Amino acid sequence: MEYFARIALEHQGIQELLKVQRELLERLKKAKGVNIVHLNNLLAFWRDFLEQEHMSWEEEFAFAAFRKLNHSLPERLQGEHERIRIALAKLEATMKELRHGRPHSGREYVQWGEELVETVGDHLARENTALQAISVDGALEEDLALPPEGPRHERVNQLVRIAEELCQEYLQKKTALVPLRSVAEEVVGQDQAPVVDSAAEPD
Repeated sequence: MEYFARIALEHQGIQELLKVQRELLERLKKAKGVNIVHLNNLLAFWRDFLEQEHMSWEEEFAFAAFRKLNHSLPERLQGEHERIRIALAKLEATMKELRHGRPHSGREYVQWGEELVETVGDHLARENTALQAISVDGALEEDLALPPEGPRHERVNQLVRIAEELCQEYLQKKTALVPLRSVAEEVVGQDQAPVVDSAAEPD
């Protein structure tokens, strides 16, 4: 999967999970029952996929490629990444309070959840515009490498499973991230082929 297709796919999946986040925030505002396991899983997705996989990789490869074009946008995008990390840290701290039933923790979760949704949504829109503008520049192709494979396979698979469960529950649809799991599992199978006598049963 080439760079621009991969990044568009990841952005689409993140947008879906933002919709899930909005739905959970609305339920909390209206004092409706919210599954704490789903809140935990959503937070794991933001921390492990959005921050550790998506954002960290962008900072290492995509932002560097932008700077080669003397593009001014990476500094702004980097600042938005920091805002996202702050909101995530606040959301994570609030989740601990929410699990223990501390008064007003639901309201604080809504506050930081809305901050995260707004910041990530605006950030993705800005990135999409920038990427579309430079996608025709073939000089960037060798700089915009895909994330390295290897041990990250199983982690990506687990995160896609989380996204799939949440999208089915709240959006009644599959996640756009399914192809990432398929690619990862296919490569893992190829890596294991020389030492495995029989094909493993698929998930």
